[in-house]
Amino acid sequence: MRPRLFISTSVAAGFLAGLALPGQALAETSVPSTAPVTAGDTSTADATGAAAVAADLTPPDGQGPVTLTQPVSGLPWAVADPFDYTDDHATFRVFARSSGNGATVTSLTARFYPLHAPADAAPVLTVTDFAYVDAGVWRATAPVVLPAFGAYRVALDVRDDHGYDVTLPSGGTVEYQQVVHFSSFTQTVPSNFDFDHRTVTVQGALTLTDPGTGQVSPFSGATVSVTGNSGGTTLKATTAADGTFTTSFDADVSVQTVGEYAPGREDSWTHTHAYAYLSQPGLPASEPTRIRFTSPPDVNVPAGGTATVTGVVERKVGDAWRPVPRTAVDLSGPQAGSEWFASYSDDRGAFAIPVSQPGTFQVRVEATDYLQQSPVESVRVHIPQPGAQFAGLSISQDATGQGRIAGRLTLGQADSPPAGTTVQVQYSADGRSWHNAATTTVGRQGLGKDEFLCGVRQGSSANGYWRVSFLGNSDWLPVNGNAVHLWRTPTRITGGRPSTTHARHNQKLSFSGSLQQSPAGAWHAYSHATVRLWFRPSGGTTWHLMSTATTDAHGQYSLSAKDTTTGTWYVAYQSPDTHHLDSTSTHTWVGVK
Repeated sequence: MRPRLFISTSVAAGFLAGLALPGQALAETSVPSTAPVTAGDTSTADATGAAAVAADLTPPDGQGPVTLTQPVSGLPWAVADPFDYTDDHATFRVFARSSGNGATVTSLTARFYPLHAPADAAPVLTVTDFAYVDAGVWRATAPVVLPAFGAYRVALDVRDDHGYDVTLPSGGTVEYQQVVHFSSFTQTVPSNFDFDHRTVTVQGALTLTDPGTGQVSPFSGATVSVTGNSGGTTLKATTAADGTFTTSFDADVSVQTVGEYAPGREDSWTHTHAYAYLSQPGLPASEPTRIRFTSPPDVNVPAGGTATVTGVVERKVGDAWRPVPRTAVDLSGPQAGSEWFASYSDDRGAFAIPVSQPGTFQVRVEATDYLQQSPVESVRVHIPQPGAQFAGLSISQDATGQGRIAGRLTLGQADSPPAGTTVQVQYSADGRSWHNAATTTVGRQGLGKDEFLCGVRQGSSANGYWRVSFLGNSDWLPVNGNAVHLWRTPTRITGGRPSTTHARHNQKLSFSGSLQQSPAGAWHAYSHATVRLWFRPSGGTTWHLMSTATTDAHGQYSLSAKDTTTGTWYVAYQSPDTHHLDSTSTHTWVGVK
C-alpha cells in the first residue's frame, strides 16, 4: 500500500493534541510532507512528554508478528481515535509510530469487534485502506459502516519497512452512533415584551442521521434540555413522534436560550450529543424601582433575638407604583460583611429578611433586564450588646456630708454615648438592696462628651454604699459600676444658744453645750475637739470667727464674745480629718440696743 498525504498539518496537529499515546510520539512537522514521517524523525518521549515505556520483551530483528498489550521501545505501536461525525459519517483515524532507527510505517489494519464479543469472535469489519495525514495520524479513506450502533473494540496491526509486524488486540474503543441534530430551534417573544409580558416559547425538532446510509429520521421520545435564563432552571421537554418539542419560560435576566440533547446512560454508546443556541432577544427599557419598608426604619430587638426587616419591592409603571413579585432584594451590612446577599420578594412583592446582628443595613432592588436598580435604603437594627463600661470612677464624701460621684461612660468603640444618655446613681444601706437616688446626664454642659458628675446625699450625709448604673438602651446591655462604701462619723452640737437674745452694745454673750459623736449609732462625748463661735451682722454676707474652744473630757465647751451689733450667732465643729462630719448648733439672732 502506498501512503498518501490527505489533510493539512494544522488539522492533524489539532487532532493529535487530544491524544495521550504511550511510547514514542512522531514529531510534528511545520509543513506537509509527501511521505510518511518515520520514527527516525521522532523523540524518545510519548505524546504526554513522558519517557517511552520499555518492556522486558526483546524485539525480534525483522521478524513477526508480535502481539503487544503495552508499548515496547523499538517496536511499532498504534492507537485508535474516537469516530469523527463532523460530516455525518463515521470518520476513523489512527495514530501510529514505527520501530524507530529511520523505519517507516508501511501498513495499518483495523479490525472491529463488538465490545463484549467473545475472544474467538470474527471481526464485523476490517479496514486496510488508510491515508497518511500528518504527525503520525492516519485516516481511513472511506467512512466506517458497522452493522449496529454501539461500542466496539478495535484491534490494530501495524508494520514498518524494517520488517517489524505488531498486533495490538486492544487498540482502543470507539462508539458507532446515530448523529443527533437540532433540525430547527426557534423562540417566540411577545410583541409587547416587558416585565408583565415575558413568557418566551421555544420550539424545535431533533433528527437522527444514520452515518452509514445517510438516512435522516425524526428523533421521537428524546429528552431535550432548554435553558433560557442565565443560571436559571433547566427545562425538560420530550420530543413527539415527528421529533418536535415545545416549552416555555419567563425571561428573567441575561436571557440566552440554549438547547441540548445529552444521551442518557442507556443510549450514550448509540447517540451523539447535540447543541443549539439562540441570540438574546431585544429587551425593553428597564423600569424604575424602589424599596418601601413595612418595618420601621429603626428595629429594636431584645438581646439574643432576631430582627426581621420587611418591605415591598415596587416598580413604576406610568405614574403608578406596583408590587414586583419574585425579584431579588439585596442586603448589605454587618451580617454580610462588605458583600451583598440576596433575598427574593414573594408573589405579592413582599420580602422579609431575618437579621441577627445589630447595625445599619442597606437594602436595594437588584437590577435586571427589565428593572433598574433601586436607590439604596437604610434600616437600623438595634440589638443590645455587651461593651458598656465605666472608667475613671470616683465616689467620695466631704466633711459636710455631700457625696461626689464622677466618671466616664464608654459604649464599645463609639466616640461617645448618644446625646441624652443618663447614668443612675444608686444607694444601699447594706450593700445588697439598691435604689435609685439620683439621675445624671452624660456629657452635660461643662463636661466631656462621655463624662458625668453628680452630688448626692442620703438623709443628712452620704454615709452608706454607692454605685453608678447604666440601665442599657436599644444598642447596649446594662452595666453596674463597683460599689463604694462611704463613712464619716456623724457629730452634733448641743446647746450653743447665747446667754441672751437682747443685748446691750459691747455686752458679753456666753455660749455653752457639748460636742458629741456617733461612731456606731449611739451618741458619745467628743473630747478634746475644737469648736468655733461664728457671727454674721444683719444685712451682711460674711461670717466672722469670734471665739475658739476645746471640749473637755466630757465633750463640754464654753465660748464667749462681745456683741457690738445685731446679727446671727452659731457654734460649729469643723472636722480637721477625713473621719468625721462637720456639725453646727442652731442659728440664733441677737438684737443689740
